[in-house]
Amino acid sequence: MQVGANLLDGSGDGVWFVELAPLANGDYIPATVAHALGIALPAGGDPTENLVRALKSKNALLVFDNCEHVVEPAARAIAAILSGCQKIRVLASSRQGLEIAGEQTYRLPSLEPDAAVALFCERARDADKRFVLTGESAPVVAEICRRLDGIPLAIELAASKTAVLSPKQLSEKLNERFRLLTQTSRDRLPRQQTLRALIDWSFDLLDADERAVFRRLSVFSGGWTLQAAAAVCADAAIDEWHVFELLSALVSKSLVVVEPSDDDEWRYRLLNSIREYSQERLAAANEGDGVAKKHAQYYAELVCGVAPLVESLEDVQWQRALAPEIDNIRAALDWALFRENDTAAARSLLAHVEWPELVTTPQEAVRWFDAAAKLDDAEANHVTRACVLRHLVRLEWLVGRPIARREATAIGALAAARASSDPDEIARALGNLGSCHRDARRFDDAEALFSEAYRSADTLSAIARNAVLRNWAVSNLQRGDVDLARRRFGEVADRERPGSEAHASALLNLGELEFAVGNVEAARAAAGKARETFVHLNAAPLALAICNLAAYAMAVDQYDDARALLREALGLLRHSGARWMISALEHHAVLAGLLGDHERAAALLGFTDARYAGNDTRETTEQHGYERLTRLLTRIYDEEEFAQRMSAGARLRDEQALEHAAAISQPISHDAATAEGK
Repeated sequence: MQVGANLLDGSGDGVWFVELAPLANGDYIPATVAHALGIALPAGGDPTENLVRALKSKNALLVFDNCEHVVEPAARAIAAILSGCQKIRVLASSRQGLEIAGEQTYRLPSLEPDAAVALFCERARDADKRFVLTGESAPVVAEICRRLDGIPLAIELAASKTAVLSPKQLSEKLNERFRLLTQTSRDRLPRQQTLRALIDWSFDLLDADERAVFRRLSVFSGGWTLQAAAAVCADAAIDEWHVFELLSALVSKSLVVVEPSDDDEWRYRLLNSIREYSQERLAAANEGDGVAKKHAQYYAELVCGVAPLVESLEDVQWQRALAPEIDNIRAALDWALFRENDTAAARSLLAHVEWPELVTTPQEAVRWFDAAAKLDDAEANHVTRACVLRHLVRLEWLVGRPIARREATAIGALAAARASSDPDEIARALGNLGSCHRDARRFDDAEALFSEAYRSADTLSAIARNAVLRNWAVSNLQRGDVDLARRRFGEVADRERPGSEAHASALLNLGELEFAVGNVEAARAAAGKARETFVHLNAAPLALAICNLAAYAMAVDQYDDARALLREALGLLRHSGARWMISALEHHAVLAGLLGDHERAAALLGFTDARYAGNDTRETTEQHGYERLTRLLTRIYDEEEFAQRMSAGARLRDEQALEHAAAISQPISHDAATAEGK
C-alpha cells in the first residue's frame, strides 16, 4: 500500500487496491477488480475478456493483495490483463509466486533486529503509554523479537500484551506462543487475530503430500540439507525425488526458508513459530516417534560417514561437515539417548565423533558421553563401547575431573577395547590409562602402558599411533627426559597434517619443551602457530595456547601483552568450561605478583593450589609460574603469614576467584614490576 501511495502521481489513471482475501472462489476476481475501479462489466461473455477490454486504454497500477489462496485463477487473470493492456502494471502480494511471464519476485525478509525492536516498542506504547524501553528490558525485548523471527504480526501481537505483562513475563510465556499471541480487534481480519490463524491460512492451502512433508520437517533443528530432507521425510507414498518437489513447493509458498551458502549444498529451515506449529501437526498425526527415529539414524550415519576424513586427519573438512548440524545432533541425542528411544543409534553417533570438543563445548559433550556410558553394556558392540569410553576419558580430562575418576573410566575403556580385539582401540585405551597414571605422577606405571600400546606401532592407524606417541612424549617431558620428549613430539608433528587439532597440540607441547629448556622465543613461535590452528578449528585447547603465550610474555617482562592474553583466555574459558580455568587463574596470580599486587596474588595462589591437590598436575609452563610466584611471595611474607594467606585463598568461592582474576587482567596501565618480581 505504501508503494502504491508513492506512485500515485506517476500513474495517469491512478493506483487501485484489489483485496482478494475475502474471495472463496477465483471466478469472482474479474468482478472484484471491476468493482474496485468502479467499472461496470457486461452481463454476458467471458468476465476476464470483458475486464481486459474495459482496462485496455487505461494507464494504471493495480495492487492485488493476498493472491495465495486463489493463486491459479489470479495468475490467469493478471496474465490476461498484462497481455491485453499495454499501460497496466501490477503489484501483487502473495505467499506463493504467480509464475507468469515477466514476474519479478521480491521475497519479503523478516525484520532486522533494530527494526523489530522499534516495531515492538511502537506497538507496546500503543497498548500502554507507560511503556519505556530500559537498559534492563532492551535485551529481553530483543530476544522476544528474535524468537518471533522478526515476523511483524507476531511482534505486534506480543507487544499488545505489555499492558498486562512485563517484557520478562512475556518472554517466559513465549513457549506457549499460540495461546499467548492473540488479539480480538474489529479492524483485523480473522487470520490476523492470532498467530495460529496466520499459519493456519497457509497450511490450509497445502495438499496432502505437502502437509505430510511440512509436518515431518519440524523434526529438524537448526536447518537441514536436501539430502537430509529426502532421507527423513520420504515414505512408501512419497519417494525421495517427490520430497524434493514438495520441498520446492513449500519454499515457493513461504513456509520454508532457503539459506544459500558458499558450499556446494544449500540449507533450509523453518522459522521458529512455523516449526512449533508444524511440530503440533506432527504430534496430531501420530508420526513423531517414527520421524524422530529416521532423523536420529540419519545423523548417526552422517557422523559415521566422516570417519575417512577423521582417519586422514582432515579436521577442517570433517568439522565443516558436522558444525552446521550441531542442533540436529543435539535433537537426535535428546530423543535417542536421553529418552532412550534408540540407544544403538545414539552410541553409534557418539562413537564416531572423534574430537567432540571441536563440535561443541567440552561441558556439553561430557554430558552426552556420561549418559551413553551408563547404558546397559549388554546391548553394546564392544568397539562402540570402547570408543564411547575413550572419548569420555578425554572429555573428563578437558573438564578437569579428578584423576581417580578418569582412571576408572580409562580402565573400563581398556576392558571394552580388549573385548573388541581391535588393535587401535586397545592401543589408544592403553595410552589413555597411561596418561592417567602420568598425571598421578606414577611414571613407571605409565611407561609400561605406553610401551605396550606402542609395541606394534606399524599395525596401528596413523591417528592411533600418533595419539599414543603424543601422550608418551608428554610423560617424557614431565619426567625430565627432554631429548626423548623432543624426538617424540617432533615425530608426531611430522606425521600429523598441518592444520589438524593433533598437529596443533604437538606444536603446543613442543613449545612447552622449548620453554622448559629456556628457549622462550622458540616456545612463543610454536604456541603462536598452535593458536592459529585452534582459532581456525574453534577448538577448546585455544585457551591453553593463549595461557601459555601469556606465561611466555611474563617470562620476558611483557606484562601488557600478558594481561591482554589472560583476559582473552578467561573469556574463552567462561564460555567453554574447559579444564584450564585453574591454570588461567594461576597465571593471573603470577601476573598480579609481578605487578606488585601481592595480596591478590597470594589469595589466587591459595585458591588454585587447593584445586590442584589430588585433581590434576601442573604442566611444565604452569609449574614454572607456580615456582616463580612462590619464590616471590615467600620473600614478601614470612612463613606464617604466607600460610595464612594461602589458607584464606583456598576458602574463596569460585566467583570470588574469578572477580580477582578479572580485576588483574583489566586493560589498565600498571606500575612497573618490582625488582623482586623480576
